[in-house]
Amino acid sequence: MPNSFKSRVSRFWESFSEEEGQIREMMDNKVEGETLLNFVDSILQIAFTKIYFEMGINNEGKYELILTPEGDRVRLMQLHYWLQYAPQHLWKKWNFYSTKPPHGKPGSTITMYDIRLEENDIFIYPEIDNDRSKVNIEIYSPKLMGLDESKRYSMFFIYLDQFIGELYTMEYIGYIDFVEDKLDKGSTLISELKSIIDSTIENNSWPKFENPCEIYSGYRMEPNEKEGWKLREDIFSGYTSCTPILNEYYNGKLEHFDDAKENGVRFGFLFFENINVPKENIVNFRGNIEDKIMEEIAAYGIANSLGGATGFHFSYIDFIIYDYEAFIKTVKNVFTGYNFEEAGYSDFSVKSEPIVF
Repeated sequence: MPNSFKSRVSRFWESFSEEEGQIREMMDNKVEGETLLNFVDSILQIAFTKIYFEMGINNEGKYELILTPEGDRVRLMQLHYWLQYAPQHLWKKWNFYSTKPPHGKPGSTITMYDIRLEENDIFIYPEIDNDRSKVNIEIYSPKLMGLDESKRYSMFFIYLDQFIGELYTMEYIGYIDFVEDKLDKGSTLISELKSIIDSTIENNSWPKFENPCEIYSGYRMEPNEKEGWKLREDIFSGYTSCTPILNEYYNGKLEHFDDAKENGVRFGFLFFENINVPKENIVNFRGNIEDKIMEEIAAYGIANSLGGATGFHFSYIDFIIYDYEAFIKTVKNVFTGYNFEEAGYSDFSVKSEPIVF
């Protein structure tokens, strides 16, 4: 498919490889920031219709291109795919990131909304939530409490990203509460928070982030057993690495789905009947089909599995798809090895008509 995300990413890296020498020269000559960013943005738009990014040169003299999902997990999955295909030869002079890395050091400050914030202006009280693999934090900071709520959180998150990185903020920080008074328990500085999270991950065997498609959470639902139920309404349990897509699907919304589709990315699911599969084998049966599909597509960057679900009539396997035509061709071939009366594919879109195999 000419406009698949797979092909768009490939074309981006080809173009960037041709232009990166000029980009480095512009950075060395300190060309006006807007001119440089507009030039790089025009190349990034080969892969992304809308993208947020930063550029710079680190202390080792390496050039850096930093993409940011702006806290959006759906975007993060696309940026992670983009990063995976960065050509090896570019890494000699460049660092590429799919999220903003930590770069703050003890003593780092931030100035926003006419306020200069230092780490001593913030008392952080961390609390470990092992059930969710999260670190919840309470914050005492008179300076931040002087701002209205949206500005307070915005300034704190930007400052927090400097010390722990955007990825840790997304994956390991749970709830954040601001308190009016100091609490009668131990506090930590923001510059110490990352080491606390790292120790917690290690000591509690929390999953370490490598691929956003492989960090799952489980869910349960009350199936609709009335006549005329629709796809996925029969589900009683499942797991997913992309909760925002599921939430939008069940709420009849399309924002994330449509944004991704503009980049050539499709979010969708396979469905097949399980009524003739022994109850104790349903999950393994679905897993075996998923394994066969991934064996066929993993090496070609066509799609990633996002999880699966079990219903009283169908089983489901969820995917983020980078090359839709190649994906559909592959899964149809896999499904020919089974004798399903009902099976097919559907987008995670309430407007989508399922494809029956």
